[in-house]
Amino acid sequence: MKKQILFVDDDPGILERLSNRLRRQRQKWEMFFVESGKKALEILETQPMDVIVSDMRMPEMDGATLLKRVQEKHPHVARIILSGHAELESALRAVPVAHQFLTKPCEPGVLESVVERACGLQSLLNDEKVRRIVGKIEKLPPVPSVYARLTSALANEETSIDSVTKILKQDMALCAKVLQVVNSGFFRLARKITRIEDAVCYLGFNSIRQLALAAEAFHHPQPGALLIPLGELQSHALLVGNLASQFFEQKQMKEDAFVAGLLHDIGKLVMVVELSKLVELILQVMRKNKVAMHEAEKSLLGISHAEVGGYLLGLWGLPYPVVEAVANHHDPTRVAASEFGLLAAAHIADALAGELAAGGAVAPPSSRSSLDMKYVESLGVGDRLKKWRELARGLAESGQL
Repeated sequence: MKKQILFVDDDPGILERLSNRLRRQRQKWEMFFVESGKKALEILETQPMDVIVSDMRMPEMDGATLLKRVQEKHPHVARIILSGHAELESALRAVPVAHQFLTKPCEPGVLESVVERACGLQSLLNDEKVRRIVGKIEKLPPVPSVYARLTSALANEETSIDSVTKILKQDMALCAKVLQVVNSGFFRLARKITRIEDAVCYLGFNSIRQLALAAEAFHHPQPGALLIPLGELQSHALLVGNLASQFFEQKQMKEDAFVAGLLHDIGKLVMVVELSKLVELILQVMRKNKVAMHEAEKSLLGISHAEVGGYLLGLWGLPYPVVEAVANHHDPTRVAASEFGLLAAAHIADALAGELAAGGAVAPPSSRSSLDMKYVESLGVGDRLKKWRELARGLAESGQL
């Protein structure tokens, strides 16, 4: 079945050039081209779409306003914004409602690959209801103490890039949003970015400040309102990120592993915030059947927080190895691998951190480890587990995550 793609631009000439350029895609895409946000919304009422690609600057209804309407009424649709080179500030307005940002004119192949990836991600989540919930997400709650430190640092003219980077690394939600923006096509970078310091350099403090202000608009739950406390989620994520990074010697792999580890449970954050009633039922199944959270989720939904997180990060354009590691960290054998990489690091670090957890809301209610020993042995790293367990214990006890 062909994927349904909707293109919106007030310039008929641009739409005509797009149509000609994308002629080769007609075997797998059914494409619609309209000249206004109003016409786009009319089509969406009668024709289901998989992806919408909209220009930012349009009369009457701009791209950000259009995508906000699409998010509200058709949240399962992947949303991509097109903006000019000098329009970073206006593009940042679309951060809450756009999954991807691209500059006009797009480099050959860039638009095609971004749309294709958005379509392909839907296989991660075969549950339409969950896709709609993930599609509605504008922002995720940062840990209040981390947010307070970040805004204070950004208000200080003497603050260094290193200081801001260290603060951002303490929070999975803020890190994910920063990486979403810097990895968008807006910056036309030659490679995907996972190093938080590089992201801060590219974006600049003004953009980081705008992203932080967007986070401030999130209605933080009252203390104790979340079934799984943000602080507990964050502590586990930091331990997994720091531990995973220690598995590698090469600098880039260390950075990638840290990000994969820090974000591995972002799907859990999505579910806690957006599916609180379902999470309550999941926790009941965990206690009753003495199973891990991802096992309880699969028994109820057919998917787990891992796939939810991978789907969201994929929509946001994060590097594929990170998305793959997040989506499969509980079931690493779903991905064929003959050598130790990000997925293996995330799986092992999460399992070893879980072994250290005692009675927390996110810890398995049973004493058994979630480590897949057969998988670990197949990669030839079984003999390193003793050293890695000691490393995990040392990181947890030091408190310097």
